[in-house]
Amino acid sequence: MIIGHDLAYSNLETALENGSHHGFLLSGPKGVGKALLAQRLALSALAKASPFPAKMVKQQCEAGAYPNYFYITQLSDDDGKLKNDISVEQIRTLLNSLKQKAAIAGPRIIIIDSVDKLNRQAANSLLKMLEEPPLNTFFLGICHTIGSILPTIRSRCLTVNLKPLSDSDMATVINQKGLNVEHDILQLSMGSPGNYLKILQAGGSQTLSALQRLIIQTNLSDLKTAIHELLKNTDDSFLGHLLHQFLYQKALQEPETFAHSAQSVERFLRYSDNTHLDGAHRLQAAILLAQNPEQERLVYG
Repeated sequence: MIIGHDLAYSNLETALENGSHHGFLLSGPKGVGKALLAQRLALSALAKASPFPAKMVKQQCEAGAYPNYFYITQLSDDDGKLKNDISVEQIRTLLNSLKQKAAIAGPRIIIIDSVDKLNRQAANSLLKMLEEPPLNTFFLGICHTIGSILPTIRSRCLTVNLKPLSDSDMATVINQKGLNVEHDILQLSMGSPGNYLKILQAGGSQTLSALQRLIIQTNLSDLKTAIHELLKNTDDSFLGHLLHQFLYQKALQEPETFAHSAQSVERFLRYSDNTHLDGAHRLQAAILLAQNPEQERLVYG
């Protein structure tokens, strides 16, 4: 079972055993455990049907060597950085593999992490597979933003919504990893263990404090220096996300003071996502909007 998602796991496990449907979209915020749930489901279903010991099946799946298990995600480029999307070539290679007779009796399970990252051609190729799925083949698609998925793909899958974890479930997950619960980090994690760990990796409470100090920093030179220091530990997208979450939490307490700032920063981060804007300049613009959201008209012209 997956902490916080016991019912979803149980329902999906039954659906896979019964073969009642061939495609599932596991939808929810990043870091709440969608990929982990999909992997656990796949390993359990494959181990039950396999002639080999469960431990061997698990090891082979994790090594990408079990013939009935396919894990599709973004590939890395020559510099080791993840590519922006999942290509049509990856999906076509998968389709060719599925056309072949299964090497081992039992179900074949495909995890796509994530469906949001399929480019247009890849999404259309996946749609063809979902329309005419190979026998005894199941698709588990990880989905961070359900609205970004092609309606035709959504209509051919059952959507399972995974909600953010409660504070008590979050504490359980954190403690199981041998960590102490830090409440300032917990508050900004928004029920996502993945977010909690990313904040820790980015410097934890020290980074949160530094980010909050930037909101009241009026000296532009000092602001630029502090931003460059923060970017040594993590990227501008994640720091922008933290900034927005901080403003959102403050807006819940003091809407008249912070609501406009939270909305302005959120719009700017969405607008500037996947642009060629330098990370330091992007974060600096977001902080200036947090300080004075009236400057938004200058950003968009």
